[in-house]
Amino acid sequence: MKKKEKNKEKKTTFINNWLVNKTKSFKIAKPRTTPQIIRMFFKDYDIKNSIIQLDDNHFSVCFEYQDISFSKANYETQENIFLKWVAYLHSFNYNDHIQVVCAGKPEKTNDYKQRYIYDTNNFNENETKIANEFNNLIETTLGDKEEILCETRQVVITVIAENMKDAQDIFMQYQLRTEEKFKELKSKIRRVTIKERLASIYNVFHNELMDIDDIFEYAKENDLSIYDVLATKEDVYLREKNYINIGNKKYIRVMYVSRFPKSITPRFYNRITTLENYNIITTLNITPEDPAEFIKKTNKAISGMKTERLSKIKRALKNNYSYEVVKDEKLEDKLDNALGLREALLKKKQKVFTNNILICIQAESLQELNEATKNIKSIASEYSINVQNIDWQQLEGLQNCMALGWNTLQFRRSLTSEATATNVPFNTKDIMHPYSIYHGINLVSKNPVFCDRKKLLNGNGCVLATSGAGKSFSIKIIIEQVMLRYPQDEIIVLDPQRRI
Repeated sequence: MKKKEKNKEKKTTFINNWLVNKTKSFKIAKPRTTPQIIRMFFKDYDIKNSIIQLDDNHFSVCFEYQDISFSKANYETQENIFLKWVAYLHSFNYNDHIQVVCAGKPEKTNDYKQRYIYDTNNFNENETKIANEFNNLIETTLGDKEEILCETRQVVITVIAENMKDAQDIFMQYQLRTEEKFKELKSKIRRVTIKERLASIYNVFHNELMDIDDIFEYAKENDLSIYDVLATKEDVYLREKNYINIGNKKYIRVMYVSRFPKSITPRFYNRITTLENYNIITTLNITPEDPAEFIKKTNKAISGMKTERLSKIKRALKNNYSYEVVKDEKLEDKLDNALGLREALLKKKQKVFTNNILICIQAESLQELNEATKNIKSIASEYSINVQNIDWQQLEGLQNCMALGWNTLQFRRSLTSEATATNVPFNTKDIMHPYSIYHGINLVSKNPVFCDRKKLLNGNGCVLATSGAGKSFSIKIIIEQVMLRYPQDEIIVLDPQRRI
């Protein structure tokens, strides 16, 4: 009797301790202040090497790359870019994580315009008149919003390491490899600084852009932590099911692609990353899997499905009807997909990656947020793709969507190398040379074209169009801009047909 009472007392003590520990863990996990929310995004950083430490053993580095012409290229060029992107993905180990982020970097429109409009201070009356006409055209093209979104494309690499020094050595190898692969793709690449990465966090949680020159010196002078500087002064409401409300001034919603069609094309990704009038972050999370372990799981799954199919065949024969009449189509499709996947791994030398696609919308009102959500889901339905809101995990979704390197969301899909690389993170090359000549609009990205041909590898150019389309008029406009922008240059006009 006493033994039973002792066992009961031990059991009660164990349950009480478990409840206390569980309560403590919940208190730690749930952020109560805005600095605590920012702490969820990173633990530490190395300014010199631009490395962010996410948690105890995960470290990330970010590279910004230049977009290249893909969507309007010929089939041979597209295939070449696709195969090189596949080769780049194959260069990672199965415990690494690759994040491809396309986002709009906010910049004050007035500051942005100064790099492209003409300064009329040193012009005479006639030159000022012509320059003002071009300035009106350029300002109309750039828009009249307070902020303009400059598209940035980034690759974030996350690795597991014991400490910052080990991570630095690993990233040095990956940087050399990344630079080599992107050079083959004819895309320039650079490592993103810690200040730029922290500024992206600041800009997400604030309505105004970060105007602190040195964030680390500012924190030191004001006796603040970096988390305090980055944290918003507004209340962050996390009570809503499918969006984050920051002081009723900013609304954030993170969605994910929950269903793909059988055939995937890069068109959906290109459409989403070039949407106008919306502040959107589109993120591809790609994680290589252990090939041996995945083949083992696949063989086990195939064996289970074959056993299930055999039992259904036996049941059909026992009831005197053919299995072909009552065939389980869903089971057969799963079995065919698993067999095809195994063949691709064993015979075609492909790898397997777990993937998810996240879309983060930032809006100034709930109405704008819902409107953008509706448009994105409408575009997705055109390609038979299903996009859903992340319910009750919006903060974690934002954490996984930003260019930091997190990969904690559980909804993922396993795809082969070729299926993963179908969402090629390239669209079209924008030419935006400051203090250069305005040439019009890029019909793919909808961005203006400002080109200084002196900075190109080959400065030659030609204007091609049908008769009467305005070739001569275009040349006249270019000549006027050359005279304004480069007054020291000589202009020689040869026109045998006297059309100019």
